[in-house]
Amino acid sequence: MKKIIALFLLFSLSGTLYAAGPYDGIYSVIVSGVTSGYATVHEVNNKMVVIIVDPMPNTPWEPMIGTRRGNSVSLTNVVGVSSSDIQLKVTVNFNDNGPSTATIASCVNGISHVCLFPTGSKFNLEKLF
Repeated sequence: MKKIIALFLLFSLSGTLYAAGPYDGIYSVIVSGVTSGYATVHEVNNKMVVIIVDPMPNTPWEPMIGTRRGNSVSLTNVVGVSSSDIQLKVTVNFNDNGPSTATIASCVNGISHVCLFPTGSKFNLEKLF
């Protein structure tokens, strides 16, 4: 009986833990009119986690974190989590009426990985869902 009560409590508590940000979802990253990757956005209390995934095999994914202010967030990659060793900062401006934009604020090459795009590069983010 104790196991059933513990299981019930676990499920009832876990139902209240979810991302609730207005910009949560999956976005396609558009470079020169072509989808070059995807970003998943999750937010709780203005704290945002973004994971950038490249569809190319053997290409590292990039986790990023930041705090949203209004419709903008400055993201910094989490060093040591993926195989990528670059230092990346990106500013994202979310738009409710069209594509959002991401701008590389800075990118520093690592030992084993190099920045694919220079500082100042801009990308469109189209929300898929």
